Amino acid sequence: MRDSISTTSQPTDSELPFSSQPTANGAASGEPEVVVIKGPPRPENYSSATSTEHKEQSTMNGTTPAALNVRRSIDRQRKEQRAVSSILSGVGLALLLIIAGFASLSAFGGYVLWKQIQNQSVTLGVMEQRINKELALLQARDAELASGLDSAGAQLAKQLSTVEQIKSQVNRNDKDISTLRQRLSMLEGDSGDRRR
Repeated sequence: MRDSISTTSQPTDSELPFSSQPTANGAASGEPEVVVIKGPPRPENYSSATSTEHKEQSTMNGTTPAALNVRRSIDRQRKEQRAVSSILSGVGLALLLIIAGFASLSAFGGYVLWKQIQNQSVTLGVMEQRINKELALLQARDAELASGLDSAGAQLAKQLSTVEQIKSQVNRNDKDISTLRQRLSMLEGDSGDRRR
């Protein structure tokens, strides 16, 4: 079986990994000997990379209809790629414009909100000043009312004391009148007894 493998596969120049010169020259020049290890046999329809490149170059010479079809398909793919790239660039530009529009709108909204907040802070300051003034006026009025209530209370206390004094005087007068009546009645009774 080894004989059949060796007879079917003849060594080519591409099997030598380092050089295509025979080993005798390598040994004479002082380089180490290169041993070629043969692999399994190649199939009958095997073609090396160099032979396929030569076939592709021969088919791509531009005169055959297959080459024309390849050129047409390449041109069509280029056109499609250009169309796709133009569509993608348009979509990208549209997205960038939309993002820029949203950013500008948000910046404008932020500016408007900032202005409104400043206006509200100014109005709040004015309102605080007005409220402080009104509170000061109310506190002054409360103090005046409190002092008025105190004076009114003092006057009421004086009037109550005078009323009590008047009551006590009326009671004394009533007592005096009752004693005078008793004396008059006694005097009248004595005079009536005398007349009899």
